[in-house]
Amino acid sequence: MPRPRLATALTLSILAWSAGAALAGEAPGPLADARLMQITLPVKDLDRAVAFYQGVLGVRLLFRVPGAAFLDAGGVRLRLERSDTPAPTGAVELYFDDPGLARAKPLADRGVRFVGPPETVQRLAKTDVQLLEFTDPDGNALALMGEVARR
Repeated sequence: MPRPRLATALTLSILAWSAGAALAGEAPGPLADARLMQITLPVKDLDRAVAFYQGVLGVRLLFRVPGAAFLDAGGVRLRLERSDTPAPTGAVELYFDDPGLARAKPLADRGVRFVGPPETVQRLAKTDVQLLEFTDPDGNALALMGEVARR
């Protein structure tokens, strides 16, 4: 049974709201064009998490401070913070841009186990936007997301 896609539902809600606001003639908000700089994920074992994100996923380690590590995830800083309290299930899901889901096999070769097969989340004119989910060692939800040519 697929788990709820809070991030997808949230994204769709934001898109619907912004489309409605644009139609109503409202001016964009102060953060409309601001780039997301950092996101924080709680982890129980910081060393294990850094080894996974850096060694398995290949995300570049920027620096460490007591209790946290900072990585560069495609221009967004990912802060892994040591915590005994995990994020609530479904509260955060990180999507990595992966056109064609080409990174799936190299990740599987490095031991990543996907939750299930790719799922189509949007049908475009000539391609499908697909999502391929997996988790980190702390159970944080991760996914590859990309446009895939229809067969």
